This record gives sequence, structure tokens and C-alpha cells, in this order.
Amino acid sequence: MRAILKQGTSVRVRRVPVPEPDAGEVLIRVAVAGVCRSDVNAALGLVPCADPLVLGHEFSGVIAGLAPDVRGFAVEDRVTVMPVIPCLKCERCAEGDTECCPYHERIGFRRPGAFAEFVTVPAQVVHRMPGALTFREGAYAEPVCSSLGVLKAEIKPPDRGLVHGADRTARLTERVLRSYGFTSLDVRGTGTGEDRAERIPSDTYDFVVASEPRAEVLDEMIRVARPGGRVIVRGRPLEPVAIDLDAALRKEVTLESVSYGAFAESLAFLSQENEPVSDLLGSVRPLEDFEDVFSAESESQRLKSFFCPNFAAIGTEEIEAWARLMCPGAR
Repeated sequence: MRAILKQGTSVRVRRVPVPEPDAGEVLIRVAVAGVCRSDVNAALGLVPCADPLVLGHEFSGVIAGLAPDVRGFAVEDRVTVMPVIPCLKCERCAEGDTECCPYHERIGFRRPGAFAEFVTVPAQVVHRMPGALTFREGAYAEPVCSSLGVLKAEIKPPDRGLVHGADRTARLTERVLRSYGFTSLDVRGTGTGEDRAERIPSDTYDFVVASEPRAEVLDEMIRVARPGGRVIVRGRPLEPVAIDLDAALRKEVTLESVSYGAFAESLAFLSQENEPVSDLLGSVRPLEDFEDVFSAESESQRLKSFFCPNFAAIGTEEIEAWARLMCPGAR
């Protein structure tokens, strides 16, 4: 099969063997796989990962095979996958919060990912897609799950909030919050021309969400949070980030970090007719275009781009038709 393979400092489309599912695993034929900044960072060697490695962790597809001990799934099921594989031994896992297992293994970083025609994953992280969802929407469930993590912070709908940023992550987080009743909400970046002309007054918000935890962003978020407010950090920096603890202590702001919500809840969110995400979803490209796609993702995160490993065979317009051929009766 074809796959985007990182090996040392080289990233290329190569032919690799089709994986065989081990005990407890399923084999998925990848329909589409979303491209994230963290995939690009892995390709550039900026985050620790296995080597060699097939990249990619946001994806949907069709089950093509199962280990004999797997129950509850069948060949041709349309599925999406939570890429965090929990240890199932720690306290967090025992509480049922497996998406936030601190000792997890991550698809596309520590084990082969989804920028490939096929991928094997443990059945425990596989979720059937609701029939109304497209493959692109199914592959977007992981980013939604990440945005849902903000709801784990100690905030409530009457609070006035700010989501920092102007990219798709900020817009998605805004939609998640609004769908849960947060109506007093602003979304904006900091430090650009327009924002400098309309500088946010200090002590404005009950909570602020920082998706880009850089030092200058956190300083600004602490400034605009009210005394006793909350600064919610999501997103993973590549390096340690300095925090002005003196400013935080003077205002007694609470610093909270969040990772994921419940993956099943992300599918429910995507299934809501009044919460479309289609305007956040970009083009579907063949694996061979990875250099252009990675470059575009490094420059802008306005729209989510996707790979279709079988692009040459089916084409963009036929991706959903391919789903119906593989799964008769799927909407």
C-alpha cells in the first residue's frame, strides 16, 4: 500500500506492507485523513515520535478486517477513530476518562498512522459514524473532541468569555461553547493591526481560552481576564512556555489546562443540524501532494485539509459515493 512515511529526516510517499490486525484490533481502509499542525511538526522532527513512522492521526474509513476476538464491529462498518490509545490501568482510565489517559499511546506518533491506504487500530478506540456524517466530518471528530475539552473547565454559560485566535480551531471552539449555551462570547486574536487599534480593556472577561500557549498570548490573556477569572490553556506547545506568575498572582486568576472531552460527544455535536462545520473543512488531496499540503498548513490554519489515499482511483467528488458502494444503505 502507499503511505506517507517519515524515516529520519526524509518524508516520502512509499510502498509499505498492508498491516495485519493483532488481537483486539481492526483493519481500516482509510477514506480521508485530516492534516493537523502536529502532523507537520512530527514530519519536521519537532516532536518525539517513532522512526520510521507512517504519519496521520485524524481519520475516518471503512472496516476492512478484524482480529478473531473482536466483537461489536463488522466489515464495511463506517468508522472514525480516537487516536489516543489509553493504558486502561491508571486512575483516569478507571474513572472512564480514557480520552485523557496520561500514559496513552498516540496513533501517528508512537504507532503507524492514517496517511496510508490502510491502518490497524485497537477496537476500543473505534467509533461507528452516524449515518448522516460524511467521511470528512468523521475525520474532524478528533478536533471537535479537543475543543469539547474546554467544557471541563470551571465555567458556566452566564460567564463572559474570550476565545483567542482567528483560525479554524478558535472558530470551532466558539461553536462548541455556543452550542452549550455560552452566548456572551468574543473571538479574536491579539497583536495584529486591527487588534492593536481595538485593544481589549484589562479585566474584561470571566474566562479566556488560549489555543496558542505562547508567552505573549498568555500574558495578554492574564491581562484581559478579570481578577479571580480563569485562563484556560488548550493546545500543545513545542517548548516550555514562560508564564508571568506575578501578574497571575496579583489578580488571583486560575490557570487551567484541558485536553479532550468525550469522543462520543464529538460525534453527537457533528450530527447537530444547527452546528455545521462544513465551512471549516477544506480540500481533499492525494498523498503525493503532501509537501504542498504541509506547507499550507504551516502558513495558515484557516481550513482543514485532508488526504484521500485512494484519490487517484476515486476522485474528490466520488469520496462519499465510494462510501455508499462500500457500505450499501449508508446515507
